[in-house]
Amino acid sequence: MMKIAVLLTCFNRKDKTLSCLSSLYNALSLYNDKNENKIEISVYLTDDGCTDGTSDAIRNNFSDKDITILQGTGNLFWAGGMRFAWNEALKKHNKWDFYLLLNDDTDLLDNLFEELMNTHQYCLEKYNKSGIYSGITSAKSDHNKMTYGGDVWKNKFLGTTSRLKPTGKPQMCDITNANILLVSKEIVDKIGIFWDGYIHGRADNDYSNTARRKGIPVLITANFCGRCDNDHKSHKEIAVAIMQMSLSERKKYFSHPIRSNKDYLKYIRRNMPIRYPMVFIGRLLNVYFPKFYYKLNGIR
Repeated sequence: MMKIAVLLTCFNRKDKTLSCLSSLYNALSLYNDKNENKIEISVYLTDDGCTDGTSDAIRNNFSDKDITILQGTGNLFWAGGMRFAWNEALKKHNKWDFYLLLNDDTDLLDNLFEELMNTHQYCLEKYNKSGIYSGITSAKSDHNKMTYGGDVWKNKFLGTTSRLKPTGKPQMCDITNANILLVSKEIVDKIGIFWDGYIHGRADNDYSNTARRKGIPVLITANFCGRCDNDHKSHKEIAVAIMQMSLSERKKYFSHPIRSNKDYLKYIRRNMPIRYPMVFIGRLLNVYFPKFYYKLNGIR
């Protein structure tokens, strides 16, 4: 029996959280029905101050499941909430074979565990060691449109990357998203969990970069195994909004944990230190002289 600790954090997305968990257990049931080597999961979920009844709904809908609901402070945000759940699961570290990180707005496909296990087997055969495996997701309305998975560096100094598309075969990547991310126990033994310097974003990108520097394989799955919409605004939409703000509004905007300059600058310093001075100056320009900043970047 393979044992997996599933990690999530949530804040006021009750319907999406319930849908994610339903699809998770459905995928698990289908996998176990078809395979002799069964998988057993235990869910660790951080409720970071939900006011929409998320925790009660989970208890009512999944009363027969092994789900540990952890009460957050309301100020953990994504990276903090995931670390909170992960640290709780670590108390039984020797029990787990893997940790499966999920975003609660992701619906898992029936082939989820088959794709992840096939990627793990591919990694063992090709690299003779365990790795980190990112499940590829598509948009919910367009199943051919890739939304999350993995990227490879094109030029670290310029900070440019290329998004990998599913090819029917696992592929090595440099940067992963944790919408679906399977991490083997051996990897946690080597590099630990998410770095505790991040508040909200970039913890998953940083984790995969760290793994690659340590010689750990980081792979995306061969095929789509989840649906998750990319609901972030485009660079142009963000630029237009920022240029219309007053200076005080921009300072407030960039000080919020969800849009924190601090998280981004920490990510650059840890993973692309040669770019840090340029990026630091760019972030200051974005706050104080946004029109000039976006003109330099070719965004009107």
